[in-house]
Amino acid sequence: MEKELVKKALKGDKEAIAELIAKYQDWIYHLAFRIVKNTEDARDIVQEVALKIITSLSTLQEESKLTSWIYRVTYHLSLNWLRMTKKIRQLDEQELNNAAKPDFPPGTLEREEDLLRLNNALKELPAPYQLIISLYYFDERPYQEIAEMLKIPIGTVKTQLHRAKMMLKERVESGL
Repeated sequence: MEKELVKKALKGDKEAIAELIAKYQDWIYHLAFRIVKNTEDARDIVQEVALKIITSLSTLQEESKLTSWIYRVTYHLSLNWLRMTKKIRQLDEQELNNAAKPDFPPGTLEREEDLLRLNNALKELPAPYQLIISLYYFDERPYQEIAEMLKIPIGTVKTQLHRAKMMLKERVESGL
């Protein structure tokens, strides 16, 4: 079904394009939010990505690579957004809990405090490391798919993931 939708969209079917945008908009929002850490900016980026899908979908070489292409577009637009606006914002506690907490029932108070410490440490990592951690652990993407999404070798994905975990461990242990 999705391949057929992508084929229609590649042929310029406006309804198919609208359906693709609707299908991926939440996914795009969460990725953008992880990078820019602001709900309004993430919403604006969703609109930018939607526009990019409408205007540049024809550059997609293989229909099976749609999700990788959308991830790359979202990732690069989000980083460019940060560079252009030069905004450094702190997440308020509600946004932090909504964006970065995995979907599982709340545990004990200690577990909640551990999650908060982990989330605080995660937001202190450089954006590329936050993204690698998020894609691998939260989105459960395999190395190969992450490499394709970010257009980097698998070895680089593994190295960056290892570095990100070490940086995260240091920050959590130091009490950040």
